[in-house]
Amino acid sequence: MVVSSKKNRFEVRGLIASFVIIAVCEVFFLMDIYADFFRIDIDTTWFDHDQIEFVAVVTLAFSLGVIGLQIIRLLKRHRQAEEVVETASGELYHVIQKHFVGWGLSPSEKEVAFLLIKGMSTQEIADLRATKIGTVKSQTSSIYQKANLKGRSELVAFFVEDLLSGETILHENRPESV
Repeated sequence: MVVSSKKNRFEVRGLIASFVIIAVCEVFFLMDIYADFFRIDIDTTWFDHDQIEFVAVVTLAFSLGVIGLQIIRLLKRHRQAEEVVETASGELYHVIQKHFVGWGLSPSEKEVAFLLIKGMSTQEIADLRATKIGTVKSQTSSIYQKANLKGRSELVAFFVEDLLSGETILHENRPESV
């Protein structure tokens, strides 16, 4: 965690430096265009205009490289995060399926249970499945009975507990005993 934090600070500083370099070069090039447009000679004895333009172009290229690398890193992290979420979703789905099988739910009850977990109302489930609300109520009652749960909140909590691995959270927040 400490290494990641230091790496993030370094990356942020690199982006800030790149932004400052780009801003300074932008100001220089705008002044240069202004001077060219109004035919103002900005050459002085203490700097060569062509050398300043060369340095500005090289530093802009460097800044673009830093920003490009950061974009590549962010895209890679984004892909990894998507893979983790996809894996977690798939794993949760398999955990839910395993419990549904263990509870002996019928295919219709499994479908209704999934829709309950997703937060749909009894009426929405009836509409979606093109069944009567009484059928859905009967199926939900059967689901709760087979799962030995009191209602929707316990059904959802049952799987949220698996998802959050409550045991780990309790151990992290529990003060150490002497």
